[in-house]
Amino acid sequence: MKPEEFSRILEEAILGSHEALERIFEMYAPMINKHSRIGGKLDEDLKQYILIHIALNISKFHI
Repeated sequence: MKPEEFSRILEEAILGSHEALERIFEMYAPMINKHSRIGGKLDEDLKQYILIHIALNISKFHI
Protein backbone atom coordinates (compact mmCIF):
# COMPACT_ATOMS: atom_id res chain seq x y z
CA MET A 1 0.00 0.00 0.00
CA LYS A 2 1.30 3.41 -0.92
CA PRO A 3 1.68 6.03 1.83
CA GLU A 4 -0.90 8.25 0.13
CA GLU A 5 -3.50 5.48 0.24
CA PHE A 6 -2.80 4.77 3.91
CA SER A 7 -3.09 8.49 4.71
CA ARG A 8 -6.46 8.62 2.97
CA ILE A 9 -7.75 5.59 4.89
CA LEU A 10 -6.47 6.98 8.19
CA GLU A 11 -8.05 10.36 7.49
CA GLU A 12 -11.38 8.71 6.69
CA ALA A 13 -11.18 6.68 9.92
CA ILE A 14 -10.43 9.83 11.91
CA LEU A 15 -13.49 11.45 10.33
CA GLY A 16 -15.65 8.54 11.46
CA SER A 17 -15.74 6.08 8.56
CA HIS A 18 -16.48 2.62 9.95
CA GLU A 19 -15.24 1.02 6.73
CA ALA A 20 -11.89 2.82 6.99
CA LEU A 21 -11.53 1.84 10.64
CA GLU A 22 -12.24 -1.77 9.70
CA ARG A 23 -9.50 -1.60 7.04
CA ILE A 24 -7.04 -0.34 9.65
CA PHE A 25 -8.05 -3.20 11.95
CA GLU A 26 -7.44 -5.64 9.09
CA MET A 27 -4.04 -4.12 8.23
CA TYR A 28 -2.88 -4.31 11.83
CA ALA A 29 -4.57 -7.63 12.70
CA PRO A 30 -1.27 -9.55 13.02
CA MET A 31 0.12 -6.99 15.48
CA ILE A 32 -3.17 -6.76 17.38
CA ASN A 33 -3.31 -10.55 17.66
CA LYS A 34 0.33 -10.70 18.77
CA HIS A 35 -0.37 -8.26 21.61
CA SER A 36 -3.64 -10.02 22.53
CA ARG A 37 -1.93 -13.15 23.81
CA ILE A 38 -1.60 -14.23 27.39
CA GLY A 39 0.46 -17.33 28.04
CA GLY A 40 0.70 -17.95 24.30
CA LYS A 41 -3.09 -18.10 23.83
CA LEU A 42 -5.21 -15.49 22.11
CA ASP A 43 -7.32 -13.68 24.72
CA GLU A 44 -10.47 -12.42 22.97
CA ASP A 45 -11.30 -10.00 25.80
CA LEU A 46 -7.87 -8.41 25.52
CA LYS A 47 -8.23 -8.23 21.75
CA GLN A 48 -11.59 -6.47 22.09
CA TYR A 49 -10.06 -4.09 24.64
CA ILE A 50 -7.30 -3.17 22.18
CA LEU A 51 -9.75 -2.70 19.28
CA ILE A 52 -12.04 -0.52 21.39
CA HIS A 53 -9.15 1.68 22.45
CA ILE A 54 -7.94 2.06 18.88
CA ALA A 55 -11.46 3.08 17.81
CA LEU A 56 -11.87 5.52 20.70
CA ASN A 57 -8.49 7.14 20.19
CA ILE A 58 -8.07 7.18 16.40
CA SER A 59 -9.19 10.82 16.38
CA LYS A 60 -5.99 11.73 18.24
CA PHE A 61 -3.88 10.77 15.25
CA HIS A 62 -2.63 13.57 13.04
CA ILE A 63 -1.78 13.23 9.39
